[in-house]
Amino acid sequence: MSETFHQEAEEVILVNEKFYLAVNQADMNLMSDVWLCGPEDKCVHPGWPMLYGWEAIKESWKNIFEEGGPETIEISQVNAEVTEGLAWVVCVEKIIHKAGDDMRIGFAQSTNVFHKTGSGWKLIIHHASPIPKPRTEAVSDTNLQ
Repeated sequence: MSETFHQEAEEVILVNEKFYLAVNQADMNLMSDVWLCGPEDKCVHPGWPMLYGWEAIKESWKNIFEEGGPETIEISQVNAEVTEGLAWVVCVEKIIHKAGDDMRIGFAQSTNVFHKTGSGWKLIIHHASPIPKPRTEAVSDTNLQ
């Protein structure tokens, strides 16, 4: 990987981290800053159908945040690839929900696609699908799977 692409991959990983920070803080302003915010945006939450366009995606995040959303999402196995004007990050999401006094844990494989704009890398596709507990995770009896 050339030095330029290595630097751009690091930038994309930072924007990807900013996306998960927005989720973990239930911060719609930060979420809006990460996304391209246009009709070309797409989003698939785990178990949901595809959402088309920023307005539908924004409403979904507002609803998730208002309903309490996940307690936190931790990411691992992060891998970024960069091409001219387009990049993607694949990672595993460890989704921690509070259910009464219990903590429930689920996992998703996520692909986040970014488009390079004049104001930096912007998220245009978020796709997360449920997966079984990765082998690298400790055994728990509270997994959602």
